[in-house]
Amino acid sequence: MMTATRRWTGLALAAIALAACTAPAATPSVTPPATASSAPTTAATPAPTAEATATTLVRTPEPIPTGSPIASAPPIRVVAQAFSVATAAPLIEVVGPYRTAAEADLRRWVPTLLEGLDKIRVDPYEASSRALLDSLYAPGPYAEVVRQSLSPLRPTSQGEQRRFELGELTIQHMYAKPWGRVAYIDATLSYTDRVTAADGKTTTVQLAQQARFVNQGHGMYKVIDGYDPTLGRWVDGELPRWSALALEAEVQQMSWFFQRESYVPGEQYPHAGAPGSYWLITKFDAAWNDSLAKLDASYAKKEFTTRRFENLTVSISRFEPATFLGDGIVTIVANARIVTAAAGGAERSTPVTRTLRFYRITRDGINANWQVVDEQASNGAWLSGDNLELAEIDQDRG
Repeated sequence: MMTATRRWTGLALAAIALAACTAPAATPSVTPPATASSAPTTAATPAPTAEATATTLVRTPEPIPTGSPIASAPPIRVVAQAFSVATAAPLIEVVGPYRTAAEADLRRWVPTLLEGLDKIRVDPYEASSRALLDSLYAPGPYAEVVRQSLSPLRPTSQGEQRRFELGELTIQHMYAKPWGRVAYIDATLSYTDRVTAADGKTTTVQLAQQARFVNQGHGMYKVIDGYDPTLGRWVDGELPRWSALALEAEVQQMSWFFQRESYVPGEQYPHAGAPGSYWLITKFDAAWNDSLAKLDASYAKKEFTTRRFENLTVSISRFEPATFLGDGIVTIVANARIVTAAAGGAERSTPVTRTLRFYRITRDGINANWQVVDEQASNGAWLSGDNLELAEIDQDRG
């Protein structure tokens, strides 16, 4: 067997040749939301600087069975305005069981990455290859480097076979959000491109890439960036991957919250969850569920037969990012008229203003979901008691 060691020029995919280069510790600018209480088992990292995942981990209540009458989700009109943005605090180095579990998960997933790259390199620009690459790498400059770097690694002659084989995964850093959940992992992946010619002769090419991995939930990861040792920086960088425009575009996601508080005639199932429901995790969940139970009771007594939100407008008043990817707490103010009517009775319309907090869940800086986590009561107090319990919310469920 003949072994050839090849160092890729530029930013080769799975080949940002690292030699002995190591990326410096990331120094995110992530400020813990003042309302997000939870004590992580972590140790602080030294000298932070400025800094930003997804699976749909939104814990919505159990859906009302199909076939039963159900109110439509109300349309939302977004009122664009300037809003405050919290200064992000440094992330923290993960220690303890979170680190052990996250490292084990990543090691289990890495063979999936290499198998995917083997499939993509057959034709990196074919539609299915593009889709597969997008599932493994967050779209951006580094993902494009990966795509271009794969083209020279295709079989060069008939009968030649090539296969990526795992070498070693070395964890440089594992960072946690303020409430202790892992934000992302910086690691060096070394592997071999084994080339078997038609005559059976085998050669190997040693490759390495230093990448940033983010958990997508349920054992899946995604590479969101790669390190360039020549320039001494991450290719895509750590500038915010969220924007005010993105947040405003996503506001429609919260329509299910108002739909849950809407009713039409002939409904057969309660809107509140039964005790022990999987989505009743936090103090706020319990408080909101109690309010739904009261609405259910009023509906059962026929105090109203219809209830809906009209002229619903929403404006964002504050965003508290947890990482540069854009996961964090969004505070919104909703204004609407609640229209109710009893059977055969006239409709009554009441103005309402509500201030809500949502956890914006994103695991790759592109796809995001919103989970309601708090509401401000009429006396100004938050139903969560100022403890959003994000460590309980921000985790895999399924």
